[in-house]
Amino acid sequence: MRNKVTGGVRALRAYSVGIVLITSIFGVFGLIVPAFSETTIKCEQYQEVFGFQIPVYATQLQDGALLNIKVTYRLTPEVIAKNYYPDFIPIRKDIEKFLSTYKNKGDFWEIINKNLVEFLLERYPQIGSLVVSINVSPTPKEPMPRFSQVSSTRPASCPLISY
Repeated sequence: MRNKVTGGVRALRAYSVGIVLITSIFGVFGLIVPAFSETTIKCEQYQEVFGFQIPVYATQLQDGALLNIKVTYRLTPEVIAKNYYPDFIPIRKDIEKFLSTYKNKGDFWEIINKNLVEFLLERYPQIGSLVVSINVSPTPKEPMPRFSQVSSTRPASCPLISY
């Protein structure tokens, strides 16, 4: 029994020496390392997630395609605290308008989706975290289904835990 306790103490000492060594190295180079609790956002275990789909959306992007678009988002804590829940219909309409007026018709789906996510986060500040999945149906030119998924979380917001 004594060996297990002694081994545990040795491991703790080695761990402590490692921390002190790392701290000393950072101190020598003049780097300030914030405490772990200062670097993470305190995300609550409770989250409210909302989502919707735009099924069978026809577009002229990439020489024409049928898309199934899935949008999932988490609101900022301030919005939830104030019970200010946005209606998803304007978000859906903005997505359709974005895609119908998108200028670079030949962009890859990944680029289109990334630009869409950036547009939505800029337009809707009450969304803290967002995931957009674009499923592309097979076409004669590209005879296999494919998809693009982009997720983004604002710096002061919590990411989606699941979607």
